[in-house]
Amino acid sequence: MANESAYQEFTGKSVEEALKGACEAFKVGIGDLDFEIIAPGSRGVLGMGAEPARIVAAPISALGGAAPKRAGESSRPAPAPAPVREERAPRPAPRNDAPVARAAAPQAAGRPAPRGDRGPRPERAPRPERAPREDREPRERRERSETTPEMISGGKEILETLVKHLGFEAEVRVTGTGADTVLNVAGTSPEAVDELNNLIGGRGERLQAIQHLVNLMLSRKMGEWARVTVDIEEYRGRREAQLRALARKAADRVKETGRAVQLEPMTALERRWIHVELQEMDGIATESAGEEPERRVVVIPA
Repeated sequence: MANESAYQEFTGKSVEEALKGACEAFKVGIGDLDFEIIAPGSRGVLGMGAEPARIVAAPISALGGAAPKRAGESSRPAPAPAPVREERAPRPAPRNDAPVARAAAPQAAGRPAPRGDRGPRPERAPRPERAPREDREPRERRERSETTPEMISGGKEILETLVKHLGFEAEVRVTGTGADTVLNVAGTSPEAVDELNNLIGGRGERLQAIQHLVNLMLSRKMGEWARVTVDIEEYRGRREAQLRALARKAADRVKETGRAVQLEPMTALERRWIHVELQEMDGIATESAGEEPERRVVVIPA
């Protein structure tokens, strides 16, 4: 058994973070560390109810020859040897004066003819030409579906129920029209406003999760894909103003240097604000690159 007194417990947001703390505490690399995972940790829901990852670890040099908690490769049973196939004696080479009947034999029926005897391959149909990149709209604009009054009414009802179950003193207000309609959650007291600001999360991550949940529930209720925009204390309006100003600064830098500028990862709605802000600016073009959640806007010289 391993020397239990040499082991210490470490925690972190993930197992990797706990292992990093153990390596720093013992001043060894992970290859010189013996550890056992007690709990892998959990992120929780919307950042709430999260549990840290827990491990116990000790430097291998402190075990004093005791068996580590992690079984080494040498302790695994060796795989059974593969059966040895009996080798056959090689066939004798044909005599030079013996006729080679196989070469002279006619081609067996049913076998495909050699490639040289086949007819020409049929020509492939030409692929349809894609529109040039500058003539195609960014994906955020093409995929933005129309928001109907039924979606707004159903989304407002779902959001009100969700806010009530979360225990916030707030009301849902509808602002804007058509595709720009927003369901804004507003606190009914100064204390409620402070609590709602905490619900937004860093860079609006919790707000984005709430919107995703509302849209899933709305789509299931309507029996088709439906989408509404959810906001908390008009955060998106403040964020839009910041990003539009950032877009103009990036465009000025592209004009000065003639080089592309890559912005930070953003949601589809935030990327759309950038595209709309710069679409009429001379000498500037925008495109989205990468995959979610790291998809971002690149500002390039036109």
